[in-house]
Amino acid sequence: MALPATAGADVMEIRRHPREIKKALRKSSVPDTFLLGRYSFSPYMACSHGCTYCDGRAERYWVEGDFARDIVVRTNLVEVLSEELPKLRERATIVIGSGISDAYQPVEREEGLMRRAAELLARFDLSVSLLTKSALVLRDLDLWRRVNRRGGFNLYVSLGFARDEPRRIYEPGASSVQERLEALKRFREAGCRTGIMALPLLPYIGDTEGNLRALLEMAVDAGVDFFMPGGLTLRPGRQKDHFFRVLEEHDPDLVPRYRELYAANRQCGSCIRAYRESSSLTAGRITAEYGLPEEIPHELYRSRLPLYDEIYVLLSHMIILYGRRGTDTHRLRAALRRYRQWLVERKKVFNRRRKTTQEEVEEELRLLLGSGGMADVIRNEKLSDFMRRVVVERRLFDYRRLELTALGSASAETPWDRSSRLRAP
Repeated sequence: MALPATAGADVMEIRRHPREIKKALRKSSVPDTFLLGRYSFSPYMACSHGCTYCDGRAERYWVEGDFARDIVVRTNLVEVLSEELPKLRERATIVIGSGISDAYQPVEREEGLMRRAAELLARFDLSVSLLTKSALVLRDLDLWRRVNRRGGFNLYVSLGFARDEPRRIYEPGASSVQERLEALKRFREAGCRTGIMALPLLPYIGDTEGNLRALLEMAVDAGVDFFMPGGLTLRPGRQKDHFFRVLEEHDPDLVPRYRELYAANRQCGSCIRAYRESSSLTAGRITAEYGLPEEIPHELYRSRLPLYDEIYVLLSHMIILYGRRGTDTHRLRAALRRYRQWLVERKKVFNRRRKTTQEEVEEELRLLLGSGGMADVIRNEKLSDFMRRVVVERRLFDYRRLELTALGSASAETPWDRSSRLRAP
């Protein structure tokens, strides 16, 4: 299959650094609530997409050499994965990608680590989610289609510019806007679920109403399941210094405004709170107009995570969703802390007793919810009943309407008190 010209085209001389690894999968006891994975891996370190704002340039990640030129190739990744995957005791989602690399960056065209990894993953009943800026992922559509049939495959594409002019400046080695949209459409046509990670949206460049509306028009046309906007973080040091050099060269008029936004030099890299909140509200309002959720919706991870992890993600997202509507979520936050404590303790027992299965822990959760015991754990009877409907009755939570619905049914129930439609459980 012919690939888009930019999908694997080097924009500079790349120096490859082969490295053997002892472990491939990064594991966590509870799901990451951003990409919803319990397991993750990346075949490379550093990234020749060369995105000027990339968090991977920051000192905290200890990437040696030139971030966009010196690429670490984890040569034995697939062999290590082949040993680790059969040993997994929980069928949780595997996330491919990281904040400091792209699995389908240009070196993948020759190295082929992702194609071999996809061939391996197609032998297991595991859910996989992949985040990329590259249309090279289309090369392996045949394999990801097989993964989707077995455990489910979600393609998430990072896209923060509706036009290629700023994209060429700030993402010089990544695929074009149209190539990324074509990848989303092709995967959607193949039956995979898809989403756009519109982050980071650069202040005064990507977070303008014109750019957001153009992106959302493209998102609707591509048939994506969600659109997640997010702001730019600039950690003081190498990342911030590099970005400002590019900004001074190409958009010098914006330099004073950026200096004001990021004057505090916060270690997390965030800009001033007032701008951050205003930008988030604008992005959320426009996204809602197009009928797309801002988080990965329940329907995309339902039945792809263990039931106990599904509930953890759902409650975490509900805090965000209700919070955006101005609802007081303190009781929900307290209940989530207690549920997380129960879940972590239960997993400690699970890890000690190697004969215990995922299904047994799921059944324990069902029994707790059915008997009312979970209400004692989280100290919230209404929320416990909501959890029971999700776990036992297998209801679906609609992220746009904030309604609990039956699959295939037009009926809906609200998990909050009907006398106050924006009261969180």
